[in-house]
Amino acid sequence: MLATAALAIPLAVHFTRQDEGKSAEAKGPAKPVEMGDALSAAKRTGKDVEATAERSANTTTWAQPNGRFKLRVSSSTVRAKVGGEWKPIDTDLTRVEGGFAPKAINGRVVFSAGSKQAAGAGGGRASRGVTRAALTADVPTGGWTDLVRLSADGHDLTVKWPGSLPEPVIAGPRALYENIRPGIDLLMTAQDGGYSHLLVVKDKEAAADPLLGRLNYLLSSPDLSFHLDEASYSISARDDKGEEIAGAPTPFMWDSSGEIATTIGEPSPAPSPEAAEHPTLALPGLAGAEGAHAKSATASLSADGALTVVPNQELLHDAGTVYPVFIDPSFKGHKLNWTLLYKTEGSSSFYNGQNFNASGTNEARVGYETRTFGTSRSVFTFDFDDKLHGATISSAWLRALETHSWSCTASTFDVYDTPSISSSTTWNNSDNGSFWGNRISEASTAHGNSSSCPDAWVAVDVKKSAVAGAANGWSTLTLGLRARNEGTANSWKKFLANGEATPYVDIEFNRPPNEPLQTDMETFPGGTCNTGTPVPSIGKTDLTFQVRATDPDGNLKNVYLNIWSRTTGAGVYGEYLEPDSEGIVKVTLPWSSFAHNNQYAWTASAFDTDGATTPGGPPGDARCAFNIDHTAPSSPAIASDDFPVPGTDGAEWSTGRFPAPGSVRFLGNGTSAEEIREYQWSINRPTFDKKASPSQGDSATAQVTPETAGPNVIYARTVDKAGNVSVPVSYVFYVRPGDKLDTPGDVTGDAQPDLLSIISSGKLYTSPADKSGDIDAGMPAATDAGMPVPDDYWKDPATGASALISHSTDWFPGDGITDMIARMPDGRLYVYPGDGNGRFDVSRRMEILLPAGSPDPASFTQIVATEDVTGDGMADFFALADGGNTFWAFSGYSGASFSTAKQIGGTVWGKRDIVQVRDVSGDGVPDVVFRDDSMASRGLALRKGKPAPSGGVDLSSFASAAASNGGQDITYGTTGWSRSAMPFLRGTPDVTGDGIPDFWVTSTDGNLYLYAGGNATHGARSLIDGGGWHTIKAIG
Repeated sequence: MLATAALAIPLAVHFTRQDEGKSAEAKGPAKPVEMGDALSAAKRTGKDVEATAERSANTTTWAQPNGRFKLRVSSSTVRAKVGGEWKPIDTDLTRVEGGFAPKAINGRVVFSAGSKQAAGAGGGRASRGVTRAALTADVPTGGWTDLVRLSADGHDLTVKWPGSLPEPVIAGPRALYENIRPGIDLLMTAQDGGYSHLLVVKDKEAAADPLLGRLNYLLSSPDLSFHLDEASYSISARDDKGEEIAGAPTPFMWDSSGEIATTIGEPSPAPSPEAAEHPTLALPGLAGAEGAHAKSATASLSADGALTVVPNQELLHDAGTVYPVFIDPSFKGHKLNWTLLYKTEGSSSFYNGQNFNASGTNEARVGYETRTFGTSRSVFTFDFDDKLHGATISSAWLRALETHSWSCTASTFDVYDTPSISSSTTWNNSDNGSFWGNRISEASTAHGNSSSCPDAWVAVDVKKSAVAGAANGWSTLTLGLRARNEGTANSWKKFLANGEATPYVDIEFNRPPNEPLQTDMETFPGGTCNTGTPVPSIGKTDLTFQVRATDPDGNLKNVYLNIWSRTTGAGVYGEYLEPDSEGIVKVTLPWSSFAHNNQYAWTASAFDTDGATTPGGPPGDARCAFNIDHTAPSSPAIASDDFPVPGTDGAEWSTGRFPAPGSVRFLGNGTSAEEIREYQWSINRPTFDKKASPSQGDSATAQVTPETAGPNVIYARTVDKAGNVSVPVSYVFYVRPGDKLDTPGDVTGDAQPDLLSIISSGKLYTSPADKSGDIDAGMPAATDAGMPVPDDYWKDPATGASALISHSTDWFPGDGITDMIARMPDGRLYVYPGDGNGRFDVSRRMEILLPAGSPDPASFTQIVATEDVTGDGMADFFALADGGNTFWAFSGYSGASFSTAKQIGGTVWGKRDIVQVRDVSGDGVPDVVFRDDSMASRGLALRKGKPAPSGGVDLSSFASAAASNGGQDITYGTTGWSRSAMPFLRGTPDVTGDGIPDFWVTSTDGNLYLYAGGNATHGARSLIDGGGWHTIKAIG
């Protein structure tokens, strides 16, 4: 018998696979089948039809004849996209540039092709007489060699081997590097998205090799950091948000003393053809063995990614050890995973089973067995697709292939909805009521013991968990399995966890129709649904209502149209209308249905064939509205190719860059050309000081020059030949920024400082200012990689606490575009990159790190971002911290962190708010303007800064009045500046054009004001916007 030992090192990233005795996968047509088309075919044929356009690596979607859909979610992948086409997973290795790679997997795995100087190249075995120096992490012989290069969730990761490697023997998915040391082989096995790794120590002589005293590897990644869990010795690879992308469980090792377990009815795997010449490939212990001698190894990780695994020397050298011995740690992608919890090794992680069983024994375990006296539990993660959020869940079944039971007498296991798992999840840190506190279902089974109760798929109802996930927007379902009675051996079961027959969840669902959008609701005349002010007017004419409804599942049934008088409350129309093939419903009501001088509102709700419905559209509290005036002309319609309507998602912008002019058309909208004298219009203020006369029928064209980048507003009204004037209408459009870099305070690219605000719902808005400081319109200011951001993103939905925000200049990534700094409700400080259009991408945010000795950002009550005021060429940042009681300055920003933190003031700042940190006095040195709520007669104070020797301001001169330039604070504003009267004051670079910084103020009267700056006292105030500013959560 060949005496051998195997070591598996923590270096495998793995994304697994699924199936059932389950439905065969349909062959997709050349053109992917959309969900709506699949549903039509299912109703026509009476059979399930796959919506092939919805395929992913681990999900399959079918339309059913009952009008619902079934989503199958595997705990691991079932297919991989190769060359734009979905193909079955194929891990067999093939030669590629730089090494050997699997033929069809998700991600990338490339094994080393070996190095020329390595002995034993080409599969030959090195002589036992060859002596090599011990390989160490500090000074590796031959330098570091890339052992494997892989990608996990879009991130690259490389594992390096200390020294050279021979050319591998390739056998299917395996790459065998023979005799890397005398009597020691290295076996790499490709898996979907990752790999497993084994060092095979063949006998006791090989076990004495110095290599096995300390195994060294080098981990590297351009954008992942590596972290060691000290309790379990597991390793996680994390992105810049701290999310685990890949994980390595506890290093583990076992010998060959156990019995090889086989599944009832399945033959033992045949050795590969290469095994005749390369016997390591035929070792039964490669697949793990029940009851083998096993021990965990220890690991350490240095800051530069040097990983050291220390094998258990007792197991290596014990007289009872049966060689080979296997050491198995491994990396695996985080999104699709499972873990085995093993009481006997309570502090060890068996993430994806990789260190409990080597590649091939991928079975989850549940219950207690008396062969090794071990108790096990298993937990699986299933992706929970966004399309299930808000859906009605009709059923959800967890299905798993039971491959072993202690006997043919059924025993009960329970399924729990558990917290998420990671590479550091162990028996010890999960054995509590918090982890196992939500039992959702049970099953009593016995399969896989003998031919009397062979392997079989079992199904468990997990609808409760799926319903909760749909209602709460979960991204995953995490389901834990444990025996009801863990004190009896009859509870012992195994389930296949990886490979072709992994567990999966079948979810039957129906999504409600989409709530009709404002842009899809129109009247003729009248145009697109108007929810703002002024409310448009419609004359004495029949009125057509049109709604376009959509359903994500393609099973739209009808649309309920509701019209009523706001003036009297009386209903006008309420009917269910059947849509055409485009989802459009239309109805015309005679003019006599509407009373003169009444205001009317209307909504539309969509229903599907399963009974699901939407709220009355358009989304939000505002309603489509119009006035009826049987004497005045109708309000005009406005259209423009140069300045299109932004749309619900704000995606449509002007064709030209600011300040390029464009054409705008005014139309009669029900008023005939013969009746129209002129259209009166204006931009950004309802002055109506410009005129346009019809030239072609009822159409008139005007040239418009926008005043700001970002949102602009055209106000227009119709005047008939009798002198009657229509109710005015407004037309909002977005203007693309100019081609110059942003100036301080500008976020829209027009060189004018702008204002950011968080409204009461928690949504972030940009309000561009014009050259007079006036604000005429706002727009949503946050996107998530181009998608909408939830309304409450910027506030804590539980407490209502808002983010703190501020902007000044370019902070990240140095592209000349102004960015925003935010202290979020989670208590952390972030920079949100601007897109140059007045919006900020939350998906690209980066946490800002503060130097040692800094206050906790969670204690901040105000933040103020400025341009460079300290003279180091980098933007600076100020904050009131410790509940507002201390005044701090942060400087030396490097794109990720500040290098210096300086406390400027103490508890006296508890009654103060920072208004401005800029040169106000005009002497070329930055000053600080602050509100002093403790002094009724001096509501605003100016503290002049002293110049620092190296340029900029000496921050110490802000510490007290006596330390300032002049030795005293100057009264900048007298009375009326209390926090109760003026909730928010925010400074801005010069808006009014006099070279002195100005500031915005929100008032409890609901208005927004701009105060002109002055060198010694503030200037006049201007009313900027009226109504609603008293409900604002933050400005910055």
